[in-house]
Amino acid sequence: MKKVLFALMCLFPLALFADGVELPNAPKCWTVPAVFTADEEVTFYYDMTDVGFQEGVDLYLWAWQPTEPDAGHGGNSSDFAKLEYLGNNIYKKTMVPTEYFHCDVAKFEDANWPGFWQRLKTKDGSMWSGVFAAPDSRSEFEAFKKSGAGIQFFSGKKSAGFTEKFALDDPLTVLFNPDVYKLGGKTMTELAKDADFVTFGVHSGLNDWTVLQTLDVWRPAVLAKAGLKKLSNGLYAWNIGIPSEYYAFNPQDPGQADKPTILADPDKKAAFVLENMTYNVIKVIKDAAGANQWGVNTGDQTQKAGQAVPYPDPVFSVFPTRVSTKDILTLTRQYNGRTDGDLDYIIVAGSKTIKGTMPGVRDKRETTIDLNKELQGVEASELKVTITNARGIKVVESTVPLVIPD
Repeated sequence: MKKVLFALMCLFPLALFADGVELPNAPKCWTVPAVFTADEEVTFYYDMTDVGFQEGVDLYLWAWQPTEPDAGHGGNSSDFAKLEYLGNNIYKKTMVPTEYFHCDVAKFEDANWPGFWQRLKTKDGSMWSGVFAAPDSRSEFEAFKKSGAGIQFFSGKKSAGFTEKFALDDPLTVLFNPDVYKLGGKTMTELAKDADFVTFGVHSGLNDWTVLQTLDVWRPAVLAKAGLKKLSNGLYAWNIGIPSEYYAFNPQDPGQADKPTILADPDKKAAFVLENMTYNVIKVIKDAAGANQWGVNTGDQTQKAGQAVPYPDPVFSVFPTRVSTKDILTLTRQYNGRTDGDLDYIIVAGSKTIKGTMPGVRDKRETTIDLNKELQGVEASELKVTITNARGIKVVESTVPLVIPD
């Protein structure tokens, strides 16, 4: 019973909402890296589509698990809690969780920790999102260790389920278990004990080396980007982030600009068809002169890509398909733009103008109009329908013929 009560308490922040509006919806949230430990930098992304805030309004993080960093400031959020707006209804917050929440990493690894429970809000607390838990990676780390595998790709967003078949614009993190994964017949754990050991890195490319991220071991910026990071839980992580960004540039020597690949060109990126990733995990060593060199490696490995599913184009429809002045008319628009918001409609029939709003969510916004009531005594042969989004931009202009009612 105590566990149930504790779980229920985790669903509610400790703030006093006063007269603030509590919105029923919560944002979609994901992270880069796709999986992470709480003592490394992570960026939380929030998709505010359909949540109910005005597009682009300043938003702040209110979190109360594992601690409440902005306690007592529900009516005036602190600057450190402010999110960065990226456009297209997407916000982000970059942090090291152990630093932001002022607690050690063991707190986040505790199986009884309820998770990153939070809301997003306006600075003055006049509007609050619904309650949600941002992703953490405890279950992924635990399952990977128990699997006995040496490597695993985590691509996508946790809420939708990770996949090993990565896509060009989805978050991607690759984990290695050093007690299992081998280079040249030895595990990474064994190799890391050698006197000449510097680090592990990955030389890789997309579509059979067509687009490269070279492992130039003599360039510090390359090792920082393509090197493996040993996590506090003992695993190694290859934090690719977003593949299309990772493979867009190759770092050069200090003071030199990064060298772009074809993915740095928006047109060429749009035409790029992702098929696979080829990679080679390498032990970086120091030679007798103290210079970094390639050591033992795995040889070329291949990981097949998945296919990104684009969001469908908008579809406008009316029901019934043959409309008369005696019908109940339904207007539907599916697959709206991310920032379209509620849609406003204007219907002109002869001398009559009918106005209203099409509520709903991005996937489907819909409204019904009783034409029998609205068009009594009106002579019209057609309906001229105009629909605008929340920014006043026309998204539909259509003419619907009116048939003579039976």
